[in-house]
Amino acid sequence: MSYYMLRANVISKKTQSVVASASYRSGMSLYSERDEEIKNFRTRGVAPETFILKPDHAPEWTLDREKLWNEVETKEKAWNAQLAREVLIALPLELNHDQQKRLVETFVQTHFVDEGMVADVAIHRDKEHNPHAHILLTVRPFKEDGTWGEKKRRVYERDERREIKRTNDGKKIFQTVSSTDWNHRETLVKWRLAYAETINDSFLENDINQKVSALSFEDQGLEKIAEVRLERNEYQYVKRLEAQGKEATTFYHQLNQEIRKTNQEISRLESKIVSLAAHQSTPSVEKLLHLETSLVMSQLEPEYMKSIHFLQGRLKQEVNFTNVRQHLDGLYRWRERTLEPKETEMTVTHALLDAVNKAYHSQNKDFLQSQVFSMDRFYEQFVPLLETYEDTDGVREKEAKIQDMLLEHTERVYNVWSLITHRTFNEVFPDLAEEFKWNDRVLLTKSDMLEALKQNKLEQVPYPEEVSEVLAIAEIEQLVVKSDTLSNTIRIQSLTRNKLGKEKDALIKMRGEPEKVYQLSIKVNTMQQLLTQSSRKAELVNEQLGVLLRHTFADEKESTLKKLDDLPFQVKADILRSYKDDLKKGFIPSLRTCVRFATARETERADKQQAYEKTQHNSFFNRLSTAQRDISHFVGGRASSELLEQLIFQSSSSHASKQSTNLSSKLKRKTKNQRIRQLLDLEVDL
Repeated sequence: MSYYMLRANVISKKTQSVVASASYRSGMSLYSERDEEIKNFRTRGVAPETFILKPDHAPEWTLDREKLWNEVETKEKAWNAQLAREVLIALPLELNHDQQKRLVETFVQTHFVDEGMVADVAIHRDKEHNPHAHILLTVRPFKEDGTWGEKKRRVYERDERREIKRTNDGKKIFQTVSSTDWNHRETLVKWRLAYAETINDSFLENDINQKVSALSFEDQGLEKIAEVRLERNEYQYVKRLEAQGKEATTFYHQLNQEIRKTNQEISRLESKIVSLAAHQSTPSVEKLLHLETSLVMSQLEPEYMKSIHFLQGRLKQEVNFTNVRQHLDGLYRWRERTLEPKETEMTVTHALLDAVNKAYHSQNKDFLQSQVFSMDRFYEQFVPLLETYEDTDGVREKEAKIQDMLLEHTERVYNVWSLITHRTFNEVFPDLAEEFKWNDRVLLTKSDMLEALKQNKLEQVPYPEEVSEVLAIAEIEQLVVKSDTLSNTIRIQSLTRNKLGKEKDALIKMRGEPEKVYQLSIKVNTMQQLLTQSSRKAELVNEQLGVLLRHTFADEKESTLKKLDDLPFQVKADILRSYKDDLKKGFIPSLRTCVRFATARETERADKQQAYEKTQHNSFFNRLSTAQRDISHFVGGRASSELLEQLIFQSSSSHASKQSTNLSSKLKRKTKNQRIRQLLDLEVDL
């Protein structure tokens, strides 16, 4: 089978020059206007075969290589802008030079140029065994008039009346989306498949009895693991050592050696399996985990392997889903409870110092007096505070960099183990509902089930037909717990802000020490900023709750579902909480029952809010808006009694009760154990 390869990467202004890239690939000397120098590289033994293809509406100057890429660098202003995309393709050795060129022209014209890109192509034949083509593509589209278009565009969110939605302060709400699909992962997959088809078409035209595939071994139905492609320098280094009769010890060469051994073992096992009974084919969970881990690890990019090695050193043990999840949760808690408050406090401090300094220079005595600063002794008060801020900000910035680095490594590793867990679980339970196959909210439950199966604790594993139901409960529970945690955080932040504001007002009234007033002012504003951030997080969780509510009660009328959408954050969580609790008891509750439960909880919150307001007789609390006062107990706002009554009246009162069998629990458990053991090939019925 002929060798197949298509790789794509982006050339970024942050680290590269696209003029230099074009010069290197084409073998031409090109002048770079950005660097004000001529880009020139070593003369190649075999001159590259180069050409440029453009869409009909692109201007003629795009056919001038030097002008094209200098125009790109001029147009892209951002320091980290994407300048070009390079697609590298291997050319089949079965084709001669003219056939290879026609293959490249057909592929580039059909899948890049006809889609609106200018393509700068360089075919390299330095090595007879490795002909390949570099395709540099523009990433910004051209308009029909031949001028540059936009990479991204705004899509405004609209309400039921098709009017643009706005934030509380009147700003339009929109999403920024790409004007093309060239950056999408699906597009890269499409290109890979299309190139394999183009090669196969070329083979057919030239009477060559060969075929290539862009699919992985797994997708082709082959029980093999793909080897890692070595970089040029490593490949040449390995070959030199082999010529000397020595074994290379580089990481990826050794990894390929292990993969070859594994493939040989797989082939040996396949031969052995043929002679076994046909029904003895399902591997155990432990084997499946090992196989999926090997498959995923063999295809990881270098930065992911680096992160895995880093985390192994940090954890002092082999990484797995459980310890990576625990480590990541710890990092998130540290960021939320320590780092974010520090960052917010520094932002508030900077803003306050800036405001005070401007007030002094504009002679705004009222503002200075409100912060207990004196015009006569301003610098005596101001300078020490500024120096303290600068010293603290340096320490905070260092902590943030370390935290970001740790998070980046841990999140990479967590993504790897999430994929392994999903793939293994989906193999064990192939009839799993589609909505749970790649649902990250049920990952922990999936991991727990796999662990129970590994340890043969079958009493902790549901029937296969009950798995989707168990995961549905787990998803609701995970989101409800997340909602409760966020609600408690917002409530504490709100009460703390009110308490600090009251203390600050009292201190100003008593003409307290300026430094204490300053510190209290920072704390009040910091708590307000944290409260704002938490409220934004609540908006995101509110959307997730809405989606889950619609899915859970999908049989309800659309008019009823729209009323559910209008409910505030905590009421949605309470409806799902009621549904989940009843589901655990063995029956499916109606929406009406769940709304009644949520209404009772909303009434409790109203009573607590009313009692709290009676204790707040101070100027700070009186200055707060109704929404700012309510947030201490009503996250996301209050639900009107009219809306709740309409929901109770309109929602369905029917529900499907689960019928229990007459089998004793012991008998059901025994039957269940046998079925699971058969599913995992732990026993064979004779």
